[in-house]
Amino acid sequence: LTRALVCLSRYGENLIINARQDTFTLSTVNSSQSAYCRFRYTKNFFSKYYVGNKRGSGGTEEPPPTTGQLLTKSLLSILKHKTFDKTVEKCELSIVDPDGAQDPDNEEVDSLESKMIVRLHCKHGVIKTHRLLLSTPIALLAPEVPDTSYKSQVSIGPKAVRDIIEHFPLAKGSKSDPQLVWTFGDDEVKVKSIETSLDAKGKAQLSTELTISAEEFEQYDICDVPTTLAFHLREQATIAFAEAGSLSLSIEFTDTTSPLYIALDGDLSDNFFVIAASTL
Repeated sequence: LTRALVCLSRYGENLIINARQDTFTLSTVNSSQSAYCRFRYTKNFFSKYYVGNKRGSGGTEEPPPTTGQLLTKSLLSILKHKTFDKTVEKCELSIVDPDGAQDPDNEEVDSLESKMIVRLHCKHGVIKTHRLLLSTPIALLAPEVPDTSYKSQVSIGPKAVRDIIEHFPLAKGSKSDPQLVWTFGDDEVKVKSIETSLDAKGKAQLSTELTISAEEFEQYDICDVPTTLAFHLREQATIAFAEAGSLSLSIEFTDTTSPLYIALDGDLSDNFFVIAASTL
């Protein structure tokens, strides 16, 4: 879960929580609405999980979803603390609302504000409790891959992607914002960098071009060749998460102006990313 939060923090500042009876979803979108990131976990991912009133959990009617929004870094600073792995034995996350609808016996229902309670059970019986205020999400975005037969799909392992990306290092300095341009042909892919600005010292960066065999991909189905896509090199958080979990990236797109849809499916989660294509 911490790795997911790190990835989410690279996409956007606000973390949107959507807890349903069988799934727990964390998502965010960047400030320019050009990149979306979502992690959705099944309830079996957790050792204990429920949504709604404990007393009413035996009913047949599905409880309404529990939603909220907070700053990603607020939760990440707790779960990624330097002492977390050494001292914490169990972590409990709970959400309470002002009227106590989730659990009328919850002693945390003491204000008119929704909040997330992070309770860390540490060694020697020590319990640390953190309370994070929740706001109402502005919008619950749920983009999906277009339902059309005219789309291309490629799949590639995380190590292969990392080997490609390492040929295009980010220059130091906030002014550097290179793009990667991918041209998908019949049996090979050409990747090159385009520098959109100068580096921190005001010098132009060298452009790099790499040619990759289609055999490097686990799946390679291109509808219309050649197809050229471009996106900013800064969008590397997805690759880092895939590499950490040894998950292959399934990438779908329809044309040069459409977004890039990336799926990473784990055993107990499905993870989805949408990255807008850049203008060449």
